[in-house]
Amino acid sequence: MVTDASINFLMLLIKLFYITVTKGPEIVTTVVPVGPNPTHTICPHCHAEIITSTRTKPSSLAYIAGALICLLGCPLGCCLIPCFLKRCRDVYHNCPNCDAYLGGYMRKNVSLNI
Repeated sequence: MVTDASINFLMLLIKLFYITVTKGPEIVTTVVPVGPNPTHTICPHCHAEIITSTRTKPSSLAYIAGALICLLGCPLGCCLIPCFLKRCRDVYHNCPNCDAYLGGYMRKNVSLNI
């Protein structure tokens, strides 16, 4: 025996199920190339409009140059100098809101002009 109350209850369940299953609007983001400086972009993870936070680490070129200086016999830790030069450091970009990694800028062409 089907009553109006049971039909209304089933219709309510169907509406609730339909609302929870359907997806919202799809957010499309573009990839912005990152460079050595902070970049204005939209984070693909938290969808916030941000200016990326950057951190730097010595590149492989810095380690190779340090090893070469060490092999040439320079005293007193001169081999560490390339690790502190801005031109020998790679830059990594993160979102300041959710701390997601957004990309990196790797130094490829390093000139010796200081």
